[in-house]
Amino acid sequence: MYTSDIKIFELLKLLKSLGKIEFDYEFCDSIGLLKQNLAPIKQGKSHFTAKHIENICRIYEVNANWIFGASNSIFNQVKTSTKAKV
Repeated sequence: MYTSDIKIFELLKLLKSLGKIEFDYEFCDSIGLLKQNLAPIKQGKSHFTAKHIENICRIYEVNANWIFGASNSIFNQVKTSTKAKV
């Protein structure tokens, strides 16, 4: 199983524990994945696509670097805008 697949399944558990989703199908629907395709991914026969990962990052504000194992920060940091003083 790819690192990205493992991380996304970790994220799925985290989103449930945070109350952002209740069921797997909610996550699947939101990222454009048929729920029946989760089992083959868990078995290593299939993988999340680039489009699924893009949707996860956009919808759940997840750090793509975390998904690929290059960062410890799961969620994107909130950017604060600094206003220029006139």
